[in-house]
Amino acid sequence: MKQDRSKKNPTSPRPRPGRPRADQAGEVERRILDAATAIFLEHGFGRSTLDHVAERAHVGKTTLYSRYATKEALFEAVVRKCVETFLQEMDTEPARGTLEEKLVQVGTALAEATLTPYVISIMRITLAETDRFPEIAKEAFRLGFGACVQSIADALKTAEEPLSDELALEVGRRFVELALHPLYFHAFFGDDLGFLNRRVTKDVAQVARMLSKDLDQSTLDNPV
Repeated sequence: MKQDRSKKNPTSPRPRPGRPRADQAGEVERRILDAATAIFLEHGFGRSTLDHVAERAHVGKTTLYSRYATKEALFEAVVRKCVETFLQEMDTEPARGTLEEKLVQVGTALAEATLTPYVISIMRITLAETDRFPEIAKEAFRLGFGACVQSIADALKTAEEPLSDELALEVGRRFVELALHPLYFHAFFGDDLGFLNRRVTKDVAQVARMLSKDLDQSTLDNPV
């Protein structure tokens, strides 16, 4: 008697997909962010789509949308990754010495970590989309500017002659605006990054000297 192969064995359970392991989930996330970064750099924010990212990352649309429901959320994640990248590439040696010396050390490391094609390209995307997507530009600026300021402030709150939290943040803001933003401005309009990186030592030293002179003892004791 022949066995009816059209009927499945009711006792054989179907394999059920489970959650990916932590290492698999991390790999999926890395592919998504790498693909999103490449597509945003190639096409800008406005012409990029989540479907393009899913295709480039070789992940299902459901997988992508479960992590990033909107293109804005994905771009914010790309900017966060950019910030993490340049912070990791900074010299992690603790800044030491006077206020001026610490500003020079951490400011130089920060300038060299951000004056790269990758970071400048991300900045350009946010600038290009400011009119159409102002909230995206504001959030990208908040993340990048905030990380730079915090890096300076953290160095000034440690070691010799530490500043208060409030004053360290104020000095960090002024330093980034005076020393780094002019360099970024030139980079946005196509100045050679090699040339700008050679300017770093001189520009950072000048701003550090000016700020250290402004902060006399009365200012340090009674920050505004």
